[in-house]
Amino acid sequence: MLPIVPVCEPAVYRGDQECYCTYNATEVPAGFGDDAPHAVRYLIQLHYFCPLLGNLLPTVRQLQAALLAAGFTYPSMEDASDLDGRHYVLEFEGVGGICG
Repeated sequence: MLPIVPVCEPAVYRGDQECYCTYNATEVPAGFGDDAPHAVRYLIQLHYFCPLLGNLLPTVRQLQAALLAAGFTYPSMEDASDLDGRHYVLEFEGVGGICG
């Protein structure tokens, strides 16, 4: 199976692909008991960058569906495009346990 967007890098991408994703996450301690967190809530942003031309919403919808299928919340979408290109921001959450 081919990836929806072949390039996905943390924070910054400096390559030459026209379409790519970057991501960033915030960790929030959660599920407190006995004065300690027992889970971590991840607040995640996936940024999809691509050229101005073309209808890219089908790709955004594929990304949203794939994230939901991977166990994350269904992502909200913000169009942060400007004259330099399309930029869609998908925001979603995940939860993980804390070891130790």
